[in-house]
Amino acid sequence: MDPTKLKSQILSILFVSAKPVTVKELAGILEMEPEAIKQAAAEIAAGNVDSGIVLLVHDDRLQLSTNPDNSSIVKRFLSAELREKLTDAALETLAVVAYRQPVSRAEIENIRGINSQYILRQLLIRGLIEKEESPTDRRVHLYKTTLELLQHLGLMNISELPDFEELTKNIQLPNAGKSSE
Repeated sequence: MDPTKLKSQILSILFVSAKPVTVKELAGILEMEPEAIKQAAAEIAAGNVDSGIVLLVHDDRLQLSTNPDNSSIVKRFLSAELREKLTDAALETLAVVAYRQPVSRAEIENIRGINSQYILRQLLIRGLIEKEESPTDRRVHLYKTTLELLQHLGLMNISELPDFEELTKNIQLPNAGKSSE
């Protein structure tokens, strides 16, 4: 198949998809080898670096997104909506998942000190996190962030989050360093 036509078809599918599409799914639909899809995706990503729309690649899943260079204007547009819809508890849980992923519900609840089942369910419904089976224990699910969260934050990769240690170095917890009287 002509490489230009393949890239056009990939872009069309990704444009209409409401969720990330795997390389395997695209290969099946387009009747192409996964390597050809990966090569075309790499060319699309390289060709759209300066565009308003870029191609995100995460765990062999592809999705179109806005360019992170436009993140400040997109954040202004989306932040009020996202903030209104998410409670402080949801934002706290989302931060735990983002910085500790993949993380189990037990680990999240240990960090937060409260049952997080309802909040995790809400974040899953909104598509901001996803769960997967633990490779070491099939009874445990691990939570991680999604491409949709990257879109909301205007990031290309989760590694672009601010450094946790830098963010928290000047925060003092209540009663930190105080002895009981």
